[in-house]
Amino acid sequence: MKFFSTLAILGLAASSFAAPAPPNHVVHEKREHQLEKWSKRNVKLNRDALIPMSIGLTQRNLDQGYEFLMDVSHPESKNYGKHWSMEKIKETFKPSDAAIEAVKSWLIESGIEKERHQMSNSLAWIRFNVTVEEAESLLKTDYHIYTNTENGKQHLACEDYSVPAHIQEHIDFITPTIHFDATVKKEKKRRSLDTRELKVKPVPGAVSPDAVPQPQVTFNLANCYEYITPDCLRALYNFTNGTLAQSSYGIVEYTPQAYLQTDLNLFYSNLQRQIASGTGPTVDLIDGATVQTTTQSFDDNGESDLDLQYAIALVYPQKVTLYQTGDAVEGASFNNLLDALDASYCTSGGGDDATYDAIYPDTASGGYKGAANCGTITPASVISTSYGYNEADLPAAYEVRQCNEYMKLGLAGVSVLYSSGDYGVAGNSGQCCTAAKCAGGTYNSGSSGTFNPSFPGTCPYVTSVGATQVKPNGLVTATNPEEACETVIYSGGGFSNVFAIPSYQASAVATYFTSHKPTYTATQYNNSQTVRGYPDVSANGANYVVAVDGALSLVYGTSASSPVFGAIVTLINEQRVAAGKSAVGFLNPTLYANPGAFTDIITGGNQGCGTSGFTAVAGWDPVTGLGTPNYPALLSVFLALA
Repeated sequence: MKFFSTLAILGLAASSFAAPAPPNHVVHEKREHQLEKWSKRNVKLNRDALIPMSIGLTQRNLDQGYEFLMDVSHPESKNYGKHWSMEKIKETFKPSDAAIEAVKSWLIESGIEKERHQMSNSLAWIRFNVTVEEAESLLKTDYHIYTNTENGKQHLACEDYSVPAHIQEHIDFITPTIHFDATVKKEKKRRSLDTRELKVKPVPGAVSPDAVPQPQVTFNLANCYEYITPDCLRALYNFTNGTLAQSSYGIVEYTPQAYLQTDLNLFYSNLQRQIASGTGPTVDLIDGATVQTTTQSFDDNGESDLDLQYAIALVYPQKVTLYQTGDAVEGASFNNLLDALDASYCTSGGGDDATYDAIYPDTASGGYKGAANCGTITPASVISTSYGYNEADLPAAYEVRQCNEYMKLGLAGVSVLYSSGDYGVAGNSGQCCTAAKCAGGTYNSGSSGTFNPSFPGTCPYVTSVGATQVKPNGLVTATNPEEACETVIYSGGGFSNVFAIPSYQASAVATYFTSHKPTYTATQYNNSQTVRGYPDVSANGANYVVAVDGALSLVYGTSASSPVFGAIVTLINEQRVAAGKSAVGFLNPTLYANPGAFTDIITGGNQGCGTSGFTAVAGWDPVTGLGTPNYPALLSVFLALA
């Protein structure tokens, strides 16, 4: 028999015709709309080709997960800050023995012998190899080969699949089935000197660190509306340098994106001379990752340079940890990172979705041949990520499963931050959906259509960070509000099509709809008033002075906002640790209970999809969230908690 590959599956046998599902089976998942970029091929399938199949088992107690998290995260809880151990988390949520045995029995009865089963470390996944013929019989479906019309990539999928009614409650989803691949998208922007095209804009007079700096631009608080520096951010949000180095802060990057130490040195010599040349992050390499220097360009270095230069500058002398994830061939997903952080989530031995996640060892030429990292990385107290998907890129079941892992990290005392996106209401690539609620993930060029919410920013267990900008010629002080970012990028924001509104946000969203309800219809966005709104907070996202490939450039995006907000949370954690208290963990319940700790942003919008998008208004809004941080007020709030 031949192992799964497109070439192995194409070819020799007659096309299959699966029998209709018997009465005791129910359809578990069905693709309602065909993605335009995937074309079904009329080809024969090799009946003996092997498919690596994974069944995600329903975990126990997830219905209580929100309650558990609020118990350690809500400011009025007597158990605030009493975070759980990873072992307690694993034991609480692992699937029941009855669920595991029920699914295994079904497999055995269907001819998938026990010897072929592999369980993940978390006991949440069963993996096994099946032939095409066995897979179609097991799931009462027909498999087909689909071709991506954009890049020629081929993929095996079906249009629906069924499972016995008595075990449906024990299964989240099965792969490969109805799902197609998605790509983690970087959220970074740059601008040319004289246009709004997304190209790098050089800063006049920037010099290399081994020369005497003689910039034509003098960076100071009077020109922060043109050039954002660490000093501008300290003035805007009223905080000073770190001093204690008693907390931990993690920045996530995905290979081949990589920082250059020479760029960090150039940044220090121009903007942060108190930081010694050669200072860099502590690097944790995940799944064969490398901090590559072979190829150098804005696309290779811009994101990582931006994230690390500002994270290091704002929390120094606190060390920053870089989670460099994925090899140069296979890459990685958010799930691959989560595997490395949490052994109970890890799927070594079977479990990651081969459609969306990198599978290690990587059998491709030049790929990482070692085992996937599984619980080998201690999560920092604050983790910021400047990458994202669209909600419509991924199946809802996959997103819910991953979102629940962010809940578990919150239980463990980790603050997880994601940038909200750079295209306003038009998704992570400036595209809009052609169907209401983005069903099927069918996109257009972005000039019209349905608003396209991002993920994981819409997960209620992460803190989503939007973008602001200093007003033109505006005075930079902690009491002078910014406006929503409308220079090169537009703050991602809107309402989920997947996740219900969490109770901590319900009042803020209700007030928004009562006082500022948009005029858009349900065909443009989810206006049910029952779903999660994002972002939660904001920070500056325009005109960042960043050293990239040996020159100072201006960079734009919520890619900047998220690490800046994360740095502020890290400084708060330092003070709590110094006072003998825990890290703050999941932020949102405390943030929404204390809107006065933010500077409200009431001007600007986040246009997209042929509209002006949403508008920043008094109180929470789907452009800038609660507003920008007021560090002394936030510190006071969190220090007052147990």
